[in-house]
Order: sequence, then structure tokens, then C-alpha cells
Amino acid sequence: MRRWLGGLTWKLFIICFAFVLSSVTIISELSYRFVEQEIRDNDGYYINQLLSKVDQYLTLNFSSLQTILFSVESMVKSDLSELDRVRNPLRSIFEMNYENVTNIYIIRSDLSIIGASPITRTLDDPIPERQDVVDLALNNKLQSVVSKPYKSTFSGWTVTMARYVAGSNPPIVVALDIDLHRIEDSLLRITQSESMNLALIDDKGMIVAGFQESKGLLEVNAEQRTFKVGSKTAAELLGTGRGAIPIETATGRPVTVMIKPTPKFNWLIVSISDDSRILASLSKIEAYFIGLIGIGLVLSIVVAAVVTRYIRKPLMYLTKKMNTIKQGRLDVQVSLKRNDEFGDLSHTFDLMIRQIVELIRNLDEGKELQRKLEIQILQAQINPHFLYNTLGSISNVVRLGQLDKVDPVIRSLIAILEYGVSDASEKVTLHEEIDNVKDYLQIQNIRYNKEFKLSQHIHNELLEYPVFRMLLQPIVENSIFHGYQGGRIEGRLYINAFRENERFIVEVKDDGVGMTEAESQRLLLREDDERKVSRKRIGLHNIHDRIRLNYGESYGLTILSEPGKGTVVRAEFPG
Repeated sequence: MRRWLGGLTWKLFIICFAFVLSSVTIISELSYRFVEQEIRDNDGYYINQLLSKVDQYLTLNFSSLQTILFSVESMVKSDLSELDRVRNPLRSIFEMNYENVTNIYIIRSDLSIIGASPITRTLDDPIPERQDVVDLALNNKLQSVVSKPYKSTFSGWTVTMARYVAGSNPPIVVALDIDLHRIEDSLLRITQSESMNLALIDDKGMIVAGFQESKGLLEVNAEQRTFKVGSKTAAELLGTGRGAIPIETATGRPVTVMIKPTPKFNWLIVSISDDSRILASLSKIEAYFIGLIGIGLVLSIVVAAVVTRYIRKPLMYLTKKMNTIKQGRLDVQVSLKRNDEFGDLSHTFDLMIRQIVELIRNLDEGKELQRKLEIQILQAQINPHFLYNTLGSISNVVRLGQLDKVDPVIRSLIAILEYGVSDASEKVTLHEEIDNVKDYLQIQNIRYNKEFKLSQHIHNELLEYPVFRMLLQPIVENSIFHGYQGGRIEGRLYINAFRENERFIVEVKDDGVGMTEAESQRLLLREDDERKVSRKRIGLHNIHDRIRLNYGESYGLTILSEPGKGTVVRAEFPG
């Protein structure tokens, strides 16, 4: 039971079940969120359209009232010396617009008025409350101004729209009191069929008009003309910015407060809408999506069972065959006659087994090749021809009476023989390789009676880098053989070592005759003739192959040469 629960079949069932169920759940949740957002966006768009209509209504009213002020101003400017003559025309204008205004009047400099309403026709005494309106008009002589809402002696709760009469001295102001009750009635008609409430407020949060009915959405202080939604006062709501503001009422009902400015009057249009109807619609949609998730649960079980059954049979077959191969039988055929991934997997596995067999064979051949390369190095170092040439050189030195050169040549020969007969697979430092090259050049200088000078540019820490034994001598020998024409001309040899692009690079450079690109490439090619494996010199291909066998195909030797411009042999290792 435990093995079955921990097996791939059960895990696959769980994965398929979880995938299908989570996919259905996520899609249902995203769909629900999308529908919810669309409903809220549409509701917000509808409310915003209502607020725009109110703004258009107020803008139209402002234009209409401003036209009235222009008419009164023109009438006053025509006869500034006899203002009493305008009483009757002023009354006619008022009677034509009484639905929108509660009074139209002219304010003299002493704050007395000439009024058009029945009350102010007789009661025109100066009243200090008019001073604020006069000051506002005088401070903005080129435009119509709107006062803060206040309680007027004659018009009750109102807002005064005023305009300075240009050229009057002492100053005269024409004004009208707006009928806020009519504006409130208009707002009530807009919202009476909706679960919402509308009002106009000033920038301090005071109600200018509206909110005649709370509808359970807010608390109104009629005396102070302020309101409160839940725990938020009007001033706090204004502090949260404009747009839609979600909030809860004191009874826990979710509402949305929207605030839109109306620039003509410097007021703010506030709507408070009940979200209960939206939540009721969403609850019905939510029940639908819960049912959808339930269907997804059943569907996920069915899909998981079908997928598991479809996969289990070929999987068990492959497991059986692989266990046979694990026992060492590499001749087993696994192929399945299926045109799906299991068929591809079985064919790929068969191919992999054949490649493993091939790799085992190549590994044996690689080891044999490496052994032959190392034997070649040993053979080259104890090659009789090399000893013969060196001993002949010593004989010539003695015959010519240059006895001071005998000991250095013998010491160099002994050092080279001791260095060469050591284990060829053993790594040595770059410093040891350079010392071996110096001994080699000591012998060649005596042999050819030339001077092959060695220059090296290597940082001290790089001298300890581990390299193959007999890495540099074959390259230096190649420089003398090819670059300096077998010792017929003399020249300088340069050995440099450095790091570049995470690689350790050793360069051997000569100033010899150089060679063509084809000739330089031919030096790196291995010759198949076994008789040439035991030739007198170690070929550069030997060094090239040793590096690649040990570090990979991307490393090895590179030869850079041009006829007449010398040759650079670069050996690259991992850095």
C-alpha cells in the first residue's frame, strides 16, 4: 500500500486531479472577479454619468444666471445717475426668472439695495451681510462671482451671484439670490428612483443643496448643514480625494461615495449609492460559479483517472525493460510500437544504449591512444639519434679545444634524460618545463654553433601552473626545425604565459621564416602510419591530442604564422 501511494501512478493521478481542479477553480475565480469588476464599473459609469448630467445642469444654470446679471448690469450702466428708474424693469426681469432666483437687486455703496422681490421693494435698508458679497465683487471686477452659502434675511438659505458694474463711482454691484430649494428638488427627482442620494457641498464640506432624505445611507446635521457617512465626516471624505470611495454606514451597509467638482460654482457634487443591490446580483453569480467548481471537481477526477490509466501500462513496460538493462544486459531492445512520447522515449533509450556501447569502445581506444602518446614521449627523449647528435657535439667541442663548454653540455644532457625518463603522465610546473627548454637550447647552441636566446614574460604566480611533462620542448624544437631552418640561422625564442577569458595560455614565438596556413594546419594532423609514431621528434599533434584528451575539444594548440613573419604556437588550458 505504501509503495502504491508513493508510486508514479498515484502521483500522476494527484497531479492531474490537482491541475484540472485548480485550473477550473482559477478560471472560475478570475471569471467571477471579472464579472464583479464589470458590474461595479458599469454601476460607477452610470453614477458618473448622473453626476455629469448634474454638472451640465449647473453649468446651464450658471450661464442663465450670468445672462440675467449682464442684463441688469447693462440696464444700470445706461442710467447710473437715476437708479430708481430701474425698479420697474428690474421687477420685470425678476418675474420672468422667479423659478430660478429668489431675488434680483442692486447694491449701493452704503449696502442699501433696490430689490425686485415683493419684500425688498419696500425693505431696502442697509444690511451688513451684504458686505461680503460687495467685497467679493470688487475684488473680481472683470467676472461674475458666487458667494459662500449663507442664510439671507430675505431669501433664506441661499447663494448670491454678483457682478461689479463697470465704471460706477461710488461702486455699484448687481446681484441675485439663487433658489437652492429648486436645485434640491431637481436633485431629489434625479435620485428618487435610485438607491442613492445626491447633494452639492462647498470645499469645506457644508451642504449647499441636497440630501433631503438620508435613505439610511448617511447622517445629516440639518442645523450645521453637515453630514457623516459611517465614521467619516464630510471633511474627512474630501481629504481622501476625488473618485469612488467605498465605505460602510453606521449600520454596516456598504456604500460608495463619489465626488465630482463643478467648476462654475466652485462646488462639489457628492453621490452616496447603496451597494446592496450590486451585492445581491453578485451573490447569484457566486452561486453559479460555486456550482461550476463542483462540476470541475468531478471532471478532474475523471480526467485524472483516464490519464493515469493511459500512461500506467507503457510506463510499467519501460520500467521492466530498464530493470533488465540495469542488470548488465545491454543487448535488450526496448522499442514500443506507439506514435507518441512513449514510443519516442523507447526509441531514444535504445539509441542511448547503443551510444553507451560506442562510448565504452571509444574510451578503451582513447586510453590506448593516450598510452601510445606517452610512450612516444619517452622514446623521443631516449632516442639514439638525439644522443648521437649530442655526443657528437661534445666530441667536436673537445676537438676544437673548447673544453669550457663540455661540462654545461653534459649537465644539460643529464638533466634532459632525467626529466624525460620520468612518468610522462605526471604533471609538472611551468617553471620546470622552462628549465628543461633552457637545457635543450644549451645543447642546440653547441650543436649548431648558433645562439638561440630565450626570452620569457611570465608573472611569478603563473610559473607554478601545472602542465604536461614535455609540453614546451617539442614546440621549441619545432621553432628551430621550421622557423630557423633546422639551425642554419639563429634567432630569439619567446615564451609568454597569461590568463585570458578564463583560460590559461602559453605561447612560444619565433622570428623565423614562418609558414603558410596550410603548412601550419598540417602540423596538427595525426598521421596514421604507425611507423611514424616512433619518429625522432615529438610532433605538435602529439601535444595537441594530449591537451584535448584531458581537457576537451575546445582546448589544444593553435598555430599563427605567415611566411617571413615568424610563428606563434599557442597552447590553451582551462584557466
